[in-house]
Amino acid sequence: MQATSHIRATLKPWDDPHFHRAYEAARRQAAEADADADAGDGLRAAVTVERLLHDAGYPQARVEVERTVEEALTHVEHWHVLRDG
Repeated sequence: MQATSHIRATLKPWDDPHFHRAYEAARRQAAEADADADAGDGLRAAVTVERLLHDAGYPQARVEVERTVEEALTHVEHWHVLRDG
């Protein structure tokens, strides 16, 4: 069993409640899929979230993942979630 990644997300634009709800729904769905697969893979989850945001009507959405070596070892990630790419 692998460890679960802890994600700190920054959403842009920060003041779009519809985009935030779409992100939260995509993140929950990705977390459930991750738990089912027992993967704990934050990069795979980011790809899933980006695809789900595209499917939710945000075709330019992009998820950028940033992490240091230390963060990778402690399973922490920073996501920059951009509505308009």
